[in-house]
Amino acid sequence: MIKFFRKIRQQLLNEGKTSKYFRYAIGEILLVMIGILLALQVNNWNENRKNASKEQGYLIGLQNDLENQIERFEVRVPFYTSIIDMSESILNDFTSKESLTDVDSINKKLSFIMYTQTYPDYSTTFNDLNTTGNINLISNDSLRSKIISYYQRSETIKNSIDNNIDNVFYEHIFPPLNATTINLPENFIENYSSVNNDLLIKKLTPYFKNNLKDPAREFDIINAISLRIIITKTNSGITERNLEYAKYILEEIGNELNNITND
Repeated sequence: MIKFFRKIRQQLLNEGKTSKYFRYAIGEILLVMIGILLALQVNNWNENRKNASKEQGYLIGLQNDLENQIERFEVRVPFYTSIIDMSESILNDFTSKESLTDVDSINKKLSFIMYTQTYPDYSTTFNDLNTTGNINLISNDSLRSKIISYYQRSETIKNSIDNNIDNVFYEHIFPPLNATTINLPENFIENYSSVNNDLLIKKLTPYFKNNLKDPAREFDIINAISLRIIITKTNSGITERNLEYAKYILEEIGNELNNITND
């Protein structure tokens, strides 16, 4: 093609048609420029198509992470409620009977409130977006800001719950409960039946009851139960609020994915 254009220019020069030569040369330059612009346009289109595909993949990843996290949140909320109800039941019974040994099934109840659950952290896709700098692939500015805000808030809540577990639960609640209760495997492992629990209870119950009757131990246990209620209510409240926020972000991502698909 280049040889063909060169031949035409040479022919025009040989025939002395200078003005036609210049017009032809300008036309050739314009043709080359149009070709370059078209090539750039095609390249941009291909790049935009690739980015749109990546964006869709990341949004689906965020969607999956949020669905998993919401599922775990919905397990945490009733768990927190059960812990609070059990703890309040112990305190109410203690208040009316004035002795922990007179509280029905006290060992099972104390064992139950020794359970704890960490914050469900599902942020793999967001972390990838952040570390790679691909967060800007999410083209909807408003949605991008909401996603960033959600995960920043989620990280703050995770740190708060982890702090409550590490510095309050394991430091001040778990030790007195653990030192007092008869920690039967069946209280912590579902369908566990490899140990003769009746024999264990028979041998350990006198020591257990003496522990409960000790005023200093009783004081520590009551304080531990009260603290259990406080941090559980705190963890429950912030988890419920974040659950609603997660559902909102999930809906927004779903709407954006529908828009992308329809486009």
